[in-house]
Amino acid sequence: MNIQQTIDQIATKIGIDTTVAERAAGTILSVIQQELDPQMAATLFGKLEGATELATAHQVDSGGGGLLGSIASSLLGAKAGVLAAGFTQLEATGLSTMQIEQAATSMLAYIKSGAGADLAKQVAASIPMLGGKA
Repeated sequence: MNIQQTIDQIATKIGIDTTVAERAAGTILSVIQQELDPQMAATLFGKLEGATELATAHQVDSGGGGLLGSIASSLLGAKAGVLAAGFTQLEATGLSTMQIEQAATSMLAYIKSGAGADLAKQVAASIPMLGGKA
């Protein structure tokens, strides 16, 4: 499965247009890219054609997480701020929490198909946003 097929699947699965699905996929990838150990992120994104570009196009700025991002960064460090900012960015697209969870699950399936089950499990364990399911 390639990234465009994943975006189309997200759009169909959660009933949104492909532009919103692309923003959701890119935002999730950006969070993953920033949250993972840099070496693991390089390995992962090296196996997922188009993922780096999509993450860059929908870059999450932890400084833009509003009050929630500021609180998370203060209490838990910068990485928590990235998670909070990513969630805020996803909510700004009009997605519900359930739709965000479904998009994250689809992205994890994409990672599993493109990068392998072991790497998908490491990603899921590192990023609570993905629900820890691989």
